[in-house]
Amino acid sequence: MDAQLPGANTFDESASIEVSTDRMEATITFVAAMEGGRTMTEDDVKALIEKEGIAPDPDMLAIIARERKYERKMPIARGRAPTPGTDGFLQFHFDRSNLKPKPKIMEDGSVNFKQLDMFRLCNRGDVLVTTVLPREGMPGLDVYGKPVMPDKTKEAAPIPMGSGTVLSEDGLHLIADESGQLLILEGKINISPQLEIQGNVDNSTGNVEFNGQVVIRGNVTSGFTVKAKGTVEIDGVCEAATIISEKGSIVLGSGAQGGDKAVLDAAQDITAKFIEGCKVKAGGNIMADSILKSHVKCEGTVTLAGKNGLLVGGSLNAGQKLIARTIGSPMGTATEVEVGGNPSELKRHAELVEEFNILREEFEKCDKAVNTLNLAKQRNALDESKKAMLIKMINMKMVYRAKMTKMQDEIDHIARQLAVNVGTVSASNMIRPGVRVTIGSAQLLVREDISSCKLRNNGEKISIGPNV
Repeated sequence: MDAQLPGANTFDESASIEVSTDRMEATITFVAAMEGGRTMTEDDVKALIEKEGIAPDPDMLAIIARERKYERKMPIARGRAPTPGTDGFLQFHFDRSNLKPKPKIMEDGSVNFKQLDMFRLCNRGDVLVTTVLPREGMPGLDVYGKPVMPDKTKEAAPIPMGSGTVLSEDGLHLIADESGQLLILEGKINISPQLEIQGNVDNSTGNVEFNGQVVIRGNVTSGFTVKAKGTVEIDGVCEAATIISEKGSIVLGSGAQGGDKAVLDAAQDITAKFIEGCKVKAGGNIMADSILKSHVKCEGTVTLAGKNGLLVGGSLNAGQKLIARTIGSPMGTATEVEVGGNPSELKRHAELVEEFNILREEFEKCDKAVNTLNLAKQRNALDESKKAMLIKMINMKMVYRAKMTKMQDEIDHIARQLAVNVGTVSASNMIRPGVRVTIGSAQLLVREDISSCKLRNNGEKISIGPNV
């Protein structure tokens, strides 16, 4: 029997390398030596790895050298994943969702069910949308030391520019070119200078505040407020509500039934079919068929025309004229009419007179103090502090005198304007008893019917002439 050759069943230690499909991890698997076979040295392992072209991790090689594990995959290299970039996108600076009316929570925790904030509003110059540019990622490395590129980023969608908007010079910002209501129509952002409400202003809409023109196709119900920069048009009835046009007019298609609680306040004109039980202020003219039991201030002319042309009850102050068919009622309802003084000028005149009187009192106090100190000075009885006080009082007198002179000039100017701007009261049908008319400084209490007439101030009293 032949002798077995030495080392015939001897097997040296071996290893195989495997790389993941994404080339981000490489592993080595060792097969142990048998029957005294040769063990791989660290240089042997490095040579095998280098032959595969892999860039090993030194820390991982050190672990392999210390803790050789067989028949098990051991990591020798890991790649560095690329840092992903971010896609471009559109940043909207307003809520694009279809907002459901939400009551406003007040600071004290109470809930205002009339303040629903359901209309999107903007001012000219507001930035509506910003294009955020894509940001490229950073490349990584695979186990072979080759770059791994991040996914390509996407550009932002085009800005949905509609009417009333403009792009910034760099094309990255959509800007409101006018103030108004922000609308999204067919995917485009539009600014409408007009807010149109198809129904009523009530609990479904809450109060309305808008920086343009407002058109309401229904009524404005009691207790609600409509406030606009521009003209307010109401097709229906204004109940005991507040309507304010800060720079425009108010147009009431069906009039105002105010219940002594309604407020109509317009910077320009007010036009209504009828006005009843309202507090009214107009910076321009007022035109209506009738005004009943209301308190009216108008800087221009009040014209009551149409079927009734009637003014009954309350008070009316017109800066220029009152033109009506009938003033007062057969029941002798108290009706106050004042014309010829611009309400804002009258108010300013009264304020100036009050301020002038206060200044005069202060001036007289200073004058008295100066006289007292001058007498002490003549007796050489002034110490240094009293001398300083004398100088201060003299300076204050000069300041007060200058202010009073300027104020008196303005008072005289307004008085002259009021004297020239004397208005008239015209009634093509009748002025009834109970009507008190003030024109300038003259008054007339009507005690019996006056047919078709025009009242004016003749310089001494109110004269009654034909309505021509």
